[in-house]
Amino acid sequence: MQTNKSYIVIIISLVILASGLAYLNFNSTGSEIPIETADSTSTVSKPFNYDDYFIAVRDSIKPAIKFKIDSLEQLIKTDTGNYQAHVLLARLYDESQLGLVAAQYVNDIAIRLNDERSWFNAGFKFYDFAANTIDTGAQIYASKKAIAAFEKVIAINEHNLEAKNAMAICYVQNDLDVMAGVQLLKDVIKRDSNNVQANYTLGMLSRRSGQWDKARIRFEKLAQLDPLNSEAYFYLGEAYSSLNMKKEAIIAYETCMNLIPSANEDSKKEIKKLIDNLKQTK
Repeated sequence: MQTNKSYIVIIISLVILASGLAYLNFNSTGSEIPIETADSTSTVSKPFNYDDYFIAVRDSIKPAIKFKIDSLEQLIKTDTGNYQAHVLLARLYDESQLGLVAAQYVNDIAIRLNDERSWFNAGFKFYDFAANTIDTGAQIYASKKAIAAFEKVIAINEHNLEAKNAMAICYVQNDLDVMAGVQLLKDVIKRDSNNVQANYTLGMLSRRSGQWDKARIRFEKLAQLDPLNSEAYFYLGEAYSSLNMKKEAIIAYETCMNLIPSANEDSKKEIKKLIDNLKQTK
């Protein structure tokens, strides 16, 4: 009876596999990676341990999906080179809103294939989880795993600026190593002075540290590169205002307000208040 049961499980696994082969076709081109994503109210009572986390979250999986997962995990125990099974496991964990576990399986694929695309996919999956979780311990763990994956990407292709941008943000996140992140971003700018993501991140870092002269330069560059980007004009207005350049700040805020969709009236009203305050002050 046990032999028949195992055979049925493996057959089910093989059928499931057919639907998952395109999962890793990530397309991050043009994606915007936010720099300020951590929830300041989140707390960690003890150091994060992935194995404990994995055991705990498996209980949240729906029974139908858990059966598929169990079948596939049994399959890869007997066929360790079956990376397609890892692909589908990542997809199933994603469907269960367990992105960190999904990222682990994508990372396993990268270890097996050891190519630029696979390592980038793994790094981006860890980064995506880190950018969206409110669990600070899990965020730090995922950020470090993302950095390790992006290091592999850069070792294979040092000209992969997207990987450098993403790795820089992982360093900056939770202040893991801000200076390492800044150096990466400066390298990106050296290779491509018009790189939108690097200019944005450097601008946000300057803004966060109150270095308004540097922030102004970055956001002026962003407005030049993307003249329809309302966010760039908002931060530019903020920089001008902080530097007591009121006339320039008003123009930047007015441009921002004009670029915001008419449906977003609340944002327009808040910017109008900033403009009115600037006009009223000497």
